[in-house]
Amino acid sequence: MNTESSQNKHLKSVFEVILPDLEKAKIDYFVYGGVGVAAYAGSFIRENNDVDIFVRDADFENAKSLLDALCKRNGLQYIPGSQNEDDRPKAEVKINGVERFSMIPIYQKDSVVVFKYEDGDEVYSSQILEKVLRNISGFRFFTPRDEFIKNMFINHISARPDKKERDKIKIDARAILNPEELSSFGF
Repeated sequence: MNTESSQNKHLKSVFEVILPDLEKAKIDYFVYGGVGVAAYAGSFIRENNDVDIFVRDADFENAKSLLDALCKRNGLQYIPGSQNEDDRPKAEVKINGVERFSMIPIYQKDSVVVFKYEDGDEVYSSQILEKVLRNISGFRFFTPRDEFIKNMFINHISARPDKKERDKIKIDARAILNPEELSSFGF
């Protein structure tokens, strides 16, 4: 196994079990976050803790049921997330006791898509739901288009400037931002 894939081998079950099962169930998913940045860069640029995805809110309950059953079959731990209406909906999967997968719903309204985050909603064009097939180190998955991966990253660091000090965010920033953007965000 080469270095770029070996640094993320702990995510193998996500790429080889969870995401293919979502596809078989015809649930559209979109990888974002650190693995989305890797997709933008064209290769893994660092070790990623987990794989973050979003699904349409209409698919969220079905996807949660699928994850629950999949985890029972494969010895993984399913965490359904908060049942409190005020909390952001989320589902997670732990592999060997460590969170390696998280899923949130997005809400499509007319020509926009709304992400509900703890620090406020983010709104994107419905074009964020155009799937791009990626293949990194033999791992096959779908993301939004590059422009949306970049916009989501910029929105994330703008909403949470405290995260700019994290080494992983600095690595991601160098992979996704141009020199002027790096400078404007203080990297």
